[in-house]
Amino acid sequence: MPKTEIRIPGSTSNLGASFDACGLALGLYLTVRVEPHDGGFDIELSGEVSNGIPRDETDLILKVARRVASRRGTDLKGARMEIDSQIPLARGLGSSSSAIIAGLSVYETLTGDLLTQDESFRCALEFEEHGDNLAPGMLGGLVVACVTEKGDERSLLAVKRHWPDEIKIVLAIPDFEMNTTEMRRALPESVSIADAVFNLQRAALFQAIVSERRFDLFAEALRDRLHQPYRIPRVRGLGEVLKLNDEIARFPGLLGVAMSGAGSTMIAFAFEGFDRIEAEMRDRLNSAGVSARTMRVDVDNQGRHVTEFGR
Repeated sequence: MPKTEIRIPGSTSNLGASFDACGLALGLYLTVRVEPHDGGFDIELSGEVSNGIPRDETDLILKVARRVASRRGTDLKGARMEIDSQIPLARGLGSSSSAIIAGLSVYETLTGDLLTQDESFRCALEFEEHGDNLAPGMLGGLVVACVTEKGDERSLLAVKRHWPDEIKIVLAIPDFEMNTTEMRRALPESVSIADAVFNLQRAALFQAIVSERRFDLFAEALRDRLHQPYRIPRVRGLGEVLKLNDEIARFPGLLGVAMSGAGSTMIAFAFEGFDRIEAEMRDRLNSAGVSARTMRVDVDNQGRHVTEFGR
């Protein structure tokens, strides 16, 4: 029987001012190797999901595949699945979204029924409302994502652009998880027109500086008044790391910093000086009593990648 390898990138979302609108695919991967057979599903776990008990991000792969099969009137007979993840769970790095995209891909692999992009996103939105993580996991690169509604059904408009290869991402990943639903509760139900305009200007600026390569304006484009100020009290060390946006000149190569998704991970954008930036982020978190690991990753400009072996 042929074996298929499905590789889905993780993602970072919000990107400062672009709250719920913009995401970026990262070179951290969820890899699922699938070999069809008729005896149900046998699953092996490794990497970030190797704790022996399937968690939401693992169980979600099969749940999504089965839901799509039900919607399409198709049966899934079974498969051997090797699931390996480099994406830390519940850290604002798109682990759930990558699992959902993997589940869609498992369905396609086992049935040969290929979904259109619109069909894929409609199915995905049944499990995850954050299109700014779903779209980069599927498409790669820098993606602007807009959720639309028609009647009772939601869909996703997504526009991708290539991320500049020279700009890398530095991640500071604290040793504690964050619950996205709880972090949503920290946000106000309404904001002032002034704060809304502040963010709209900077979200637009972010797209312009990437297009026109005005990287000197990066830190300003990451400034935010809609979500990060309200989340600072709930994420130890976040406020100190965000202050780096006011200290760019001290760290050659640093462009700006932001919170990744709903946390707890923090991201820095840079083109050099990575070791010093990593050390500074760790030091600021350590001073707040937070242990964190740091790493540098590329942006994935390809998105979902499916390879079939053995035919």
